[in-house]
Amino acid sequence: MAGPVKESISIAAPVSAVIDVVSDLENTDRWANEAKGAEVQARGDDGRPSRIKVTLGAIGFTTAAEYEVAYTDSSVTLTCTGDGGRLIRESVISYEAAESGDGTELTMTSTMEVTVPVPEWGLERAMGRSARKNLASVKKDAERS
Repeated sequence: MAGPVKESISIAAPVSAVIDVVSDLENTDRWANEAKGAEVQARGDDGRPSRIKVTLGAIGFTTAAEYEVAYTDSSVTLTCTGDGGRLIRESVISYEAAESGDGTELTMTSTMEVTVPVPEWGLERAMGRSARKNLASVKKDAERS
């Protein structure tokens, strides 16, 4: 299993605005680097997506993976429930926001196990690059709000 890969970014926006961006799972393709589209499979009592199917494209592969989603006031955690064994065996991605000065410190932590032979260091490098891009996109969206 690769990871955990952990990246953080400072965002000039309140925690609630940052979590609103990360919780916009129907538009993950706007801020998640590998997401090419998302479809809500189920919603919780609060109306937020509790299970999503995301079309992902990375390192030359495309797959559709399902994720269970858990929320708190300051975090969003996505746990992969599978992609039919095509690429992702196991993955957990969490976004945790904390007040920091005049804004928010957003930390993304991810782990992943894939079915294809990829060196762990290569997968971790790709995960880190993806995390930095995702965080920069969330920052841009949250600071625009």
